[in-house]
Amino acid sequence: MSSSASQSTRAIYLDSTGTLSICSIPSPYTPTADLRHFYIGEHSYITEYDFIGPVVSTSPGSPFQVGDVVFGLAGFSRQRPSSDGAHQDFFLAEAEGTFKLPADVRSTLDELTQVVSWPVGVQTAVDTLFNSLDFAFPPVASVKGADPKGRSILIGGSSIVGLFTIQLAKIAGFFPIYTTASPHNHATLLELGATACFDYRSPTVVDDIRAAALASGKELTVAFNAVTQGTSFGNPPSDKPLDVSQVSFTLARRCLTEGSNDGLRLCASLKVEDDPNWSFCLAVRPAEVWPEYHVRMKAILEWVYANHKTAIKVPKIRVIKGAEEGIKAIYDVFEGRVSMEKVVIEHPM
Repeated sequence: MSSSASQSTRAIYLDSTGTLSICSIPSPYTPTADLRHFYIGEHSYITEYDFIGPVVSTSPGSPFQVGDVVFGLAGFSRQRPSSDGAHQDFFLAEAEGTFKLPADVRSTLDELTQVVSWPVGVQTAVDTLFNSLDFAFPPVASVKGADPKGRSILIGGSSIVGLFTIQLAKIAGFFPIYTTASPHNHATLLELGATACFDYRSPTVVDDIRAAALASGKELTVAFNAVTQGTSFGNPPSDKPLDVSQVSFTLARRCLTEGSNDGLRLCASLKVEDDPNWSFCLAVRPAEVWPEYHVRMKAILEWVYANHKTAIKVPKIRVIKGAEEGIKAIYDVFEGRVSMEKVVIEHPM
């Protein structure tokens, strides 16, 4: 897609110091992150990845037509060109990673904001369960791997990625599904597919989860740390000493069954430098590097989006208007002031 407008458009820019600002981008483009990405070396670009909107222009060979409403992910790369960031009025979207709006989605704010909340969260959840952890996805016969049916799993549940992971784990057949979150989020998580919820702030949370696993009669050997805390990767530097025994990835491991013959399967949303047993999930993996993962991702996404009415749901979405308020919201998300809520910035800004 490219803009056909002659005026400049407003955009939210992440610079090399980690500061967000509003800038003007000249239009049109010729077809040829969030804040956390700054701390893994990605900056000096227009922010955001999730998008939804009408196609205003196409390049030769595009599978889309002008007027099609599409959604998907903007390109991932360091110092990506300004044309690739979604937080602007018009941007360039590659056909790969872009989907046509499902025919059963109405053009209402409620339904469109649901759709734009999918891409990063759903793709990261898919990569976690069916690439990084290498489980099969029974609804899609071509996606083979370890059998998830009746398998216990522990998932950090209060992030958007955690929400989608719980829902896809239920579809795949995992049971029981244990999750951690603030108590006021427990009822929603149980409705979305969790079997049991635990307060992650409780001093007895590890013992409580281990007791639940023991009572179930099933070993708990699979964990997804959806909100990875206590690692320097993807986080600002700190002078405070780190107590590794109390960080999220250490606590999660302590919840798991000791001495299992099945082996642990561990995945985190950020790289865990202190424990190489944790794999690292990604929303997008280059097809030339991970060709098999790419094929599995595409097959599952097609199934999920075709079955979205029963497969996935975001329980709470907040729509932000204006670039200034958008920047405030980005900082709120990064600094942990948003819980189990998807923030969507309306365009034009």
